[in-house]
Amino acid sequence: MPDRIRAKQSRAQSGVFISYARSDGRSFAAGLRARLQAKGIPLWQDVIAMEGGRDWWLQITDALNHVQFMALVITPNALKSEYVRKEGQYARQQGVCVYPIKGVRDLDLASIPRWMSEKHFYDLDEPLQLEKFLNDLNTRCEAPRVPFMAEPLPPDFVPRPGEFNQLLSLLLDRESGDPIAITAALRGAGGYGKTTLAKALCHDEEVQNAFDGGILWVTLGENPGDLTRRVIDLIEVLTGERPGFSDVNNGATTPSGLRRSRRRVPT
Repeated sequence: MPDRIRAKQSRAQSGVFISYARSDGRSFAAGLRARLQAKGIPLWQDVIAMEGGRDWWLQITDALNHVQFMALVITPNALKSEYVRKEGQYARQQGVCVYPIKGVRDLDLASIPRWMSEKHFYDLDEPLQLEKFLNDLNTRCEAPRVPFMAEPLPPDFVPRPGEFNQLLSLLLDRESGDPIAITAALRGAGGYGKTTLAKALCHDEEVQNAFDGGILWVTLGENPGDLTRRVIDLIEVLTGERPGFSDVNNGATTPSGLRRSRRRVPT
């Protein structure tokens, strides 16, 4: 049985991950947990299920690898929390459906990430909203994976703010946060740090928020050879399936078509 089918079957059995900021979302998350349990919806909540002696983030990723849904409790501190943001990012990378829930009555949404602004925010104090939320949890998640292929930054990474900010200004409109439709190239002698600078851009939060459909990474080298396999690999990352074309010319238009179709996917 293909791995992706096993993963879907496993997720169908595993339910919901609850993400929240402990400082101001703990009480709401506990109430949500009780509501879901009363409806017989299986869930995984990090504080409740945490095992002593195991690495915290490994437990989080293990849970997110086996659930279909994330209930993301949005409170003022959740919008500021590095951990909540990290959980949401990883969930999207795994194809988990992320459902934002208003954890407080008056919520300022001005600072929400770009990808979240396109989503429906559930207000569980409204009976119809609660009913819709429960119904959505009982359907099948069809969220596309949001790939992030950039390699980690080296342990001895030294920021270069001058070059970094110059490149960032070529990719983003710093006022609106919108991406700029441009191809940027780094040129320089070997060992100058071009690859590390590109990695730093990929790991920047502003870049990830702007390019919220994912970040792909390909290393070609001086002699890339046949590019067909490279294109096929990228398409598989985006769709979960390997296409059937035989040369790069036949597949050249596929990635742009995939980008258009992914923009139309409802969330």
